Amino acid sequence: MISHTDHIRSKLANGPATARQVFEKIGISQPTFSRAILAMGHEIVQIGADKAIQYSIRDKRRGLEDIPIYRIDVDGKIKALGVLVAVCPDGFVMQQANGVGLHSDSLPWWLFDMRPQGFLGRAFALKYASVLGLSTRLSDWSDAHVLRALVAHGLDLVGNLLLGDAARERFLNLSPPTPILVSAKGGTYARLAKEVSSGDVAGSSVGGEQPKFTAFVETPDGPCHVLVKFSLLDTTPLSGSASNSVIERWRDLLLAEHLALETLADSGFLAARSCVIDHGGQRFLEVKRFDRVGAVGRRAVFSLTCVDAEFVGNGIASWPVIATQLANDGHITQACAASVALLYAFGVLIGNTDMHNGNLAFMSDHGHPYALSPAYDMLPMGFAPQSSGEIRTKLLSANLHASVSNVVWVEALSLATAFLGRAKAESRFSDGFSACLDALACHIDAASEKIARLA
Repeated sequence: MISHTDHIRSKLANGPATARQVFEKIGISQPTFSRAILAMGHEIVQIGADKAIQYSIRDKRRGLEDIPIYRIDVDGKIKALGVLVAVCPDGFVMQQANGVGLHSDSLPWWLFDMRPQGFLGRAFALKYASVLGLSTRLSDWSDAHVLRALVAHGLDLVGNLLLGDAARERFLNLSPPTPILVSAKGGTYARLAKEVSSGDVAGSSVGGEQPKFTAFVETPDGPCHVLVKFSLLDTTPLSGSASNSVIERWRDLLLAEHLALETLADSGFLAARSCVIDHGGQRFLEVKRFDRVGAVGRRAVFSLTCVDAEFVGNGIASWPVIATQLANDGHITQACAASVALLYAFGVLIGNTDMHNGNLAFMSDHGHPYALSPAYDMLPMGFAPQSSGEIRTKLLSANLHASVSNVVWVEALSLATAFLGRAKAESRFSDGFSACLDALACHIDAASEKIARLA
């Protein structure tokens, strides 16, 4: 005869449920249910508190141990946040330090950006997949695979979280990093670029397809953690070859990104600090990491991708549309939403065709409302080499989306014009990029005529 606990297991295997949903479904009384739940002990995981309590059952199929979650603050101090528990059928419960359990149907949204992804994610997989018994293709990884990888090798993840006691111990035992001197950056960056391209360097979960690595470096403002994007080393003997042209274009775009960030910063808009270093035929764009503070401090950062998935669910919409909904619901301020609209409009006017939701982020030290992170990945991606090898020198007409106010379009036009002027005065662009700057000027002029017709 099947016991009450077996009936409860069968019911909860389909997902969390309230006490009433369970005991009415299997035909037992409330007291009988309570005794059975008590007898099941550690197997049961509670969600919520007081009258809103639901019950879930641990999922042993995925082979995941309970994962302690820790937060590192801006001073580098560690605080325990709770324990992440895998529950049936495919979800997780975050058992917070205050005793309240929070359920998610899959990987919790606040872990989403920590997954290995993009260029560095693939390097991470190549380095650790065989040790973990996983595929080298990140697309094959389940949530359980991701967590196993992050627990084993997740010391330098995006944001301010550590997963597991081993990561906590490694962080506590870290020696203070030695910054790369300004005079040594060129040669060191060339070496690190070679290593990361061959899969010898991995660790950070910073996303994006542009080749990159992370470093701790000396800057005029003191030592800091940086993300360094780089152009590939040109080994093609013939000038003007397809490979040579692609590498040259990416060199130009790295410089354009630096100028776009400078333009924003000089206007008073919060933008990541950057600098360009040329060495041995390669170009390196050094961008200060805004999720790191000093040598060991960290800050929480969440991409629009995961914030939208948790609070809005309109991933195909433009940045301003999603930001407006986030502001209306109190997740960000109206001023923050206005800044998002301005950044988006600036991107449209300078030909940034790659404003996906991973290229906008929010920060938080104390929960809601989230603040906009410094701008990053802002450049005229309409000129990026295509997968076919085509090197474009034209831009499609700017779409002045109605989600951006007329006043903001005017402000963005001023910024775009300033960016163009800065780019035209720059001597480090290749001769081949002059056609792009001419196209950008036409693009901005055409947009200006449209903006002039806005009331």
